[in-house]
Amino acid sequence: MADKSDLSFTGLTDQQAQELHSVYMSGLWLFVTIAIVAHVAVFFWQPWF
Repeated sequence: MADKSDLSFTGLTDQQAQELHSVYMSGLWLFVTIAIVAHVAVFFWQPWF
């Protein structure tokens, strides 16, 4: 178990925070990719300009 001095204000250790950030960034990139594909598909279907 980590000592209190090893924890940040979130209560996570550095290793846990890095792992959480990695998972968050993977989800963000997946969301951005799906959003871009959806925008391109809608643009091909019905251009907005």
